[in-house]
Amino acid sequence: MILPRGNQPLDRWEKLALIAFGVFILAFGVITEIRSAFLSFKHTDFNVYTHVGWVVRNGGDIYGDAIATNGLHYVYPSPFSILMVPFADPPPWITTDEFYVPYPVSVGVWFTISVAFAMWAVHLLAGAILPDAKRGTRRWWYARTIPFYVCLGGIGFSLGRGQVNLMIVALFAASFAAAIRGRRLTSGLWLGVAIVFKLIPAFLLLFPALRRDWRAGAGVAVALIVGLGVIPIAMWGPQKARAQHEFFIKNVVLAGTTGSGDHPMGKDLTHTTATDSQSFVAAIHHIRYQHLPRSERPKQASSHTRLAHWAIGGTLTLITLLVAWRRLTPEPKDQLVFFGCLCALLMVVTPVSHMHYYAMVLPMVSALWLRSLAERPGEVCADARTTTVLVLWGLAVALPLFPGSPFDELRECGFGTAATVGLWAFGLTRLGKRAEAKVISMQAPLRQAA
Repeated sequence: MILPRGNQPLDRWEKLALIAFGVFILAFGVITEIRSAFLSFKHTDFNVYTHVGWVVRNGGDIYGDAIATNGLHYVYPSPFSILMVPFADPPPWITTDEFYVPYPVSVGVWFTISVAFAMWAVHLLAGAILPDAKRGTRRWWYARTIPFYVCLGGIGFSLGRGQVNLMIVALFAASFAAAIRGRRLTSGLWLGVAIVFKLIPAFLLLFPALRRDWRAGAGVAVALIVGLGVIPIAMWGPQKARAQHEFFIKNVVLAGTTGSGDHPMGKDLTHTTATDSQSFVAAIHHIRYQHLPRSERPKQASSHTRLAHWAIGGTLTLITLLVAWRRLTPEPKDQLVFFGCLCALLMVVTPVSHMHYYAMVLPMVSALWLRSLAERPGEVCADARTTTVLVLWGLAVALPLFPGSPFDELRECGFGTAATVGLWAFGLTRLGKRAEAKVISMQAPLRQAA
């Protein structure tokens, strides 16, 4: 008896390809270690995390004292700084006899953890949509590896910068998987933790809101109360915890959304020309002034440009909710497409969207790939149209990552941003048929995909 292609074990060349990819990740880890720990200039954002861990450990000001050797400031909510205490590393100008984990070791551990987060994310999503795929078969492996490959540009950039995005994506996946299994409170808790650590995942509250999943909302509320209230107060006391929150809102949230504020961290947030942001506001700003060298362009985007950004983002969000309201079915494959569309929008709607934010589109890529597999029992690959769209998107967001003038222009004009909007639009077309759609009541677990 000949087994269907998807139920067969991996061929020899497929096993060799997996091994080669593992070697590639290991080699990339070595390069990241060298660039992060053994050069005079730290080519990583992880340096910020280790410094803020040291500041917390020594009772300093996380927003005033946590400045990395490469000049970057700590711009995350205060609870994340507590999580970084095990990686604490004093600045090079500080002499101490206390023991700290050597910085090169911390870099290696963080890289390994980040890779594990990415793998866990794709595993959770694949398990939620294809629960019947037999472990170790070709279908099982392809469901977990192809989305990783397609998002390799964003994932690699996030790993190379030592960023936190892959942990956030893993929290997204955990939240979705819990929702599919009917663990609504747990789903909200996972999403709430993501919000506590990075704030912008609050955009994904639209997912439980449209589904009328109030228990998930309660889980988010619990996570926010504990993460933003109980833990900071226990760590720093009520007054200092409140002062930190006020500083964060004024100099990070408002500065990033409106371009206001005169704090030195403005270079990291409000100066549109200081980063390679992939948001609408950055793309519009650079297109308006493309006739000028980057160094001569206005540092701040105009109020009209920011208004256009919010108008575009609001319109796309409204379209997403309207389409989902009319066409969203209770099938997990459709639910993940809706969730993925929100993740893709999150990446471009936030006014400061760095290149490593492309890693946050992983749920969208997984949604399209897994939805097609769910409709093709026994197959290992998605349909031709879905595969083509994913390959084109992967190339479109990877090209701007390369150095050089042509790639700089692609990056500044929002080439990857436009591709992500295209991926979002394709995702909306893949939602369930209107005749099957209904508003979901989350009083029972969603049925598993056939």
